[in-house]
Amino acid sequence: RTDGNATRQGVAPLAVGCDDGSVSVWDLTPVEDADDASRRTLLTRMEGVHHGGISALEYLPGEPLLLSTGIRSNSMVLHVFDAPDHSGRVLRSRKGHTSPPRLLRYLHPGIGGGGGSSSVLANVSDGTDASSCQILSCGGPGDLSLRLFSTARSNLDKEYSQGPGLEKKAKKLFGSDNGDRRAELLLPEIAALATGDARTREWGDLVTIHRDHAMAYVWSTKRGAQSGPVLRQPHWNISAMKERPPRSAHATSLAISSCGNFALVGTVGGVVYKYNLQS
Repeated sequence: RTDGNATRQGVAPLAVGCDDGSVSVWDLTPVEDADDASRRTLLTRMEGVHHGGISALEYLPGEPLLLSTGIRSNSMVLHVFDAPDHSGRVLRSRKGHTSPPRLLRYLHPGIGGGGGSSSVLANVSDGTDASSCQILSCGGPGDLSLRLFSTARSNLDKEYSQGPGLEKKAKKLFGSDNGDRRAELLLPEIAALATGDARTREWGDLVTIHRDHAMAYVWSTKRGAQSGPVLRQPHWNISAMKERPPRSAHATSLAISSCGNFALVGTVGGVVYKYNLQS
């Protein structure tokens, strides 16, 4: 770092990235120790910055800012060091899928003109609202995330939450290997999705079905997270530890009614289930 704050505090920070995804910041100022003149002080260590290891680190000239990129995380993170104890925190980040996305569609396909799948590409240069430039993207094997990307404002990009405290739970269960095994806590790969904006303010307006999976899941695009309920038959077990629904019940197709009240789920066995999105 070359910023004035580091100079005033009398430290010469050096950031080191590790293959476990952590970043260690050392003070290059020599420690007055008669036994070891080459000894240096560890200022802070940030765990789990990038899943799969750190590929590059760079301090911004004259600023207490550190930019990091990952080897396999497909992400860039900007850290700021403004605390008296020299610890860092995430200021901004940009993340994408860690494996090729399998499914893409506009969040509001009817706004751009034409409606449905025939909608034209929307952009803000022609006066279109930025909400019509939002794309839902579903990750493939090894990723399993549902993300929202904006072609107009990158600050609107985000990953939809699949449950509170997911990162904390992964760290507790898997330790330092939580990044690579986080996918074990996520829903299976998304096979199809449907949206309906008629009841966006009342309840969930996005429904997904998943590969080799019988149940459908309701999301809220307003909250960017699952909003429940899980759409299933009463005799189907939710727990993975119990007997699962038969293969004939695996969902293959999906639609939301124009009124926004119902979701229709087609199955391998030819049965179509109708669910109430509200309850």
